[in-house]
Amino acid sequence: MQRHHNLDFLRAFAMMMGLVIHAPLLFWAPDFAKVYGIENIAPAEEWVNILGRFISSWRMPLFFSLSGFFAILVIERKGISQFLKDRIIRVGLTCLIFSSLYDISDGSFDFTTLHLWFLFELMIIVLVFSLLYRLKMIKKLISMKLTPKIYFFLTLWLIASVPLAFILNNWWHPLALKASTSYFDLKIGNMLYYFSYFLVGVILYSNQNIFIKLKNIKTIFLLGNLSLFAFLLRIYSDHLTIGQADSLRNIAQIQFDPILVFFNACMIGINSILLCLLFIGLASKIIQSDSLIIRWFVELSYPIYIIHIIPVTMMSAVFHHAGLNQLSILPLAVITGFIICVILYYVFIKFTPLNWLINGYSKSHLKVKFISS
Repeated sequence: MQRHHNLDFLRAFAMMMGLVIHAPLLFWAPDFAKVYGIENIAPAEEWVNILGRFISSWRMPLFFSLSGFFAILVIERKGISQFLKDRIIRVGLTCLIFSSLYDISDGSFDFTTLHLWFLFELMIIVLVFSLLYRLKMIKKLISMKLTPKIYFFLTLWLIASVPLAFILNNWWHPLALKASTSYFDLKIGNMLYYFSYFLVGVILYSNQNIFIKLKNIKTIFLLGNLSLFAFLLRIYSDHLTIGQADSLRNIAQIQFDPILVFFNACMIGINSILLCLLFIGLASKIIQSDSLIIRWFVELSYPIYIIHIIPVTMMSAVFHHAGLNQLSILPLAVITGFIICVILYYVFIKFTPLNWLINGYSKSHLKVKFISS
């Protein structure tokens, strides 16, 4: 089977960006800071908020697109039943076990998903897609060759899916795409939004010639400029809406002008598309072969994402107690949190049955004779 090293790396990179997103969590969520004995913590500085919006603009849309791409790749290689079995174990069961451990660790059991919310939503998307895939009409649809007209309508749909998600979430608000917090907090709008990107990834599998176009240096330059312009517009639209709040902590209670919210939603949609295309183009241009470093990075990405939340936020708290400013805390928390996670991976996951769950039995270094036979 052909390996897509560029997309493997890109999916891993999107995962690892979770460490950067969650390093400033203490400043966004004061209740989280109190867990580490920090009272009245200062709000996140504006550069931190902008960095968070930038990463959030492309990270999850890109991840779900790549999940769709690799889903059809596995289905064509191993069949729908094996694909479903693999995802139930590596996504569904992993999410259930680790979210339960996090849930119990805080002294309660309220079915919170914490940072693993996207695994819960991905599992539902996988189940829905597996049912739809059995329909001939769907198989024909996802294997179609893209024309300029279809590209246009797909783009239009991805942009429209954001305000539509706001409506389905019953919250016409810039934060309407906020992640689910528990198994009982499933947001239909979010599901539609991410399922749309998942299907686009599935369709891209039959149109891999687009990767050749995207890695063209002129295309990358154009996408880079368009992405920058679109992100500046996104920042401006954020200023018109969430900029009205004293801080992100009390933004949920504010009522915004519906037209401004619609403009903000469209900017989110345009940003997501352009940045996803830009990162795919960059990865396709830069990573054209395998290497030990890439394989190591890809291997680490999923388990580290699963276990990173406590090490990264804990190190943020340690550096905050040490009196460092946010500009120092964030990179130090990401670096030290990553190192701690690597150690935890090698000690508690890589050579244990947990690796069967996370990376699959075939990729595990621990083999049991009766299972192998």
